[in-house]
Amino acid sequence: MKWCVILAISGAIMCSASAENIVMPEGVGYVNIKTAYGAKGDGRTDDTAALQKVFDDRRAGKVSRVYFPDGVYLISKPVGIFNGTAHSNDRFVRFQGQSEAGTIIKVQDNAAAFADPEQPGIAVCFYQGKSTGDAMHSYMRNMTIDTGNGNPGAIGFRFLSNNTGAIERLTIRSGDGQGLIGLDMRQGQNGPALVKHVSIDGFKTGIASAGTFSLVYEHIRAKNVGVGYELGGRITMRGFTCESSGPAIDIKKHGELTLIEGDLQATGEAEAAIVGENSKVFVRDVRTRGFRHSVKPANGKLIDGDIDEWYDGKGQSLFGSDPESLRLPIAETPEVPWENDVEKWIIVRGERGEDVTKQLQEAIDAGAGGSKTTVCIASNRLRISGPIRVHGSINRIIGMANVLDVVNANNRFEDGKHAVFTFEDLTSEVFIVERFFLLGGWDAPQNVPMFANRSGKVMVVKNVNQRGITKRAEPGNTWYFEDFSPSREATLPIGMGEKVWCRQLNTETPKVDMVSVDGGQLWVLGLKTEGRTTHIKAVNGSKVELLGGVAYQSWKNQEFDPPVFVVNDSQASFTIGFYHWNQPFSNIVSETNDGQTKTLPRGELNAYHLPIYRTAK
Repeated sequence: MKWCVILAISGAIMCSASAENIVMPEGVGYVNIKTAYGAKGDGRTDDTAALQKVFDDRRAGKVSRVYFPDGVYLISKPVGIFNGTAHSNDRFVRFQGQSEAGTIIKVQDNAAAFADPEQPGIAVCFYQGKSTGDAMHSYMRNMTIDTGNGNPGAIGFRFLSNNTGAIERLTIRSGDGQGLIGLDMRQGQNGPALVKHVSIDGFKTGIASAGTFSLVYEHIRAKNVGVGYELGGRITMRGFTCESSGPAIDIKKHGELTLIEGDLQATGEAEAAIVGENSKVFVRDVRTRGFRHSVKPANGKLIDGDIDEWYDGKGQSLFGSDPESLRLPIAETPEVPWENDVEKWIIVRGERGEDVTKQLQEAIDAGAGGSKTTVCIASNRLRISGPIRVHGSINRIIGMANVLDVVNANNRFEDGKHAVFTFEDLTSEVFIVERFFLLGGWDAPQNVPMFANRSGKVMVVKNVNQRGITKRAEPGNTWYFEDFSPSREATLPIGMGEKVWCRQLNTETPKVDMVSVDGGQLWVLGLKTEGRTTHIKAVNGSKVELLGGVAYQSWKNQEFDPPVFVVNDSQASFTIGFYHWNQPFSNIVSETNDGQTKTLPRGELNAYHLPIYRTAK
């Protein structure tokens, strides 16, 4: 094993076109599109062959992480994975740009491959082909895709990911406003995935989706579009700003929408801001301007004016409360500034299976006095066999879409008394753990918490799959989980006085309660589950708000059949859809209030959908 500080990739440090400057050091698993593939990025040279070679190498299993220094990468034909095969190497694509404004993939003007809207061309395609539910952990970050001028058949970007995966800080634009679709999410079995801080400019359709497990959007802007979002599948969205000549959101037959905080403006003669062919809709805090109506729902009863809270379906409350959302405070996920000084990185490498516990702790101790900020686990399948103390100036632990195995060798975790990572005496106000394909490994000990926060600082966990107990439930802490998937015998415990915000939470377990809240506060934007165990249990005065997602029953021979939600003397509201392939739940909610317990059975739901449930308190 080696840990060291090394130089940046050639060409990575340059004058960025924006405040962003995402530097990837050499040797951490990202290949440089310029040095490894000969792309010029000068806005004059046709880089189509270089970009397509990246995707061809992905299909051959040779590469999965590509770094794009600032530049304009010109293409004349679609690049990507087409005619994809399920459960193959035609997955796991990760593109990282240096900056959203400065890293640009641009279609040549008047390109023949993008001329015909009847035979469209996808500028950048992460996957098109046979449906697959395991295209996991794909990412597009900090880039712009420009479909140029004179390309009416151009689709900007097609994306697919499952369980975890995200598009973050992406601009998709059509130079002359004649593009066909900006963001194409129509690949079958798409999601769970997170789409955040995305701008779309100048397409007939801004975003289009079809059959999805669950897609979560936050802070999306579409302008100069015909239709803002042509919606199929299950969608949860917060913060949608749209300027469209047609509907801002057009919900198709199998679409399900949960939308909070929208600003929808008509630029033409559109009848309604939101048009629905399906009744599975929940809308809150949406402003509409210029449309004749705000909502034209499936039942035909038009809704006018700004929307405080509205749903199309049957609201539920067992103890007579008004069926409305709890409206817990919403806090933005805090950011830790990217460390672009590679001298402040600690990079951990080793051979597959190597135990790096001692060396990692020594590296953290040596660098935590103020000189280092970032710990990078660069190699795949390294092992942690004992507790790690993180302290001082360290403010980020980052993986490279890899697996970090945790083993309880010689009982060094003392049967759950110690966490894998304990945070103490941190100088940064926010700490982030990010970018692990699987934190804990396939055989992580199930009784060992991954994290314990004794620092009093804010903790962020994002772009992570994880096995085992997520963290200790400790009083008063603040946590953010974003694009996060605890799986198998995993649970997320929230303790007295803790506050937790989740965005795109994908929990999968057939054994234990997925999320337990004991006197704490939980807010979730988009929940997707697998496993017939209790999804959220809230007790002892907890407060819980769930906005959107799907309880997906995909596994055979489930041992348990508890209520989906259990609420005991606590406040909660739930908005969620359901889908079962084999064994559905019998009961949706069990609520206990002042010693009296009532149950909401599945048969009380209309179309197996819960637009809103509200507890008594």
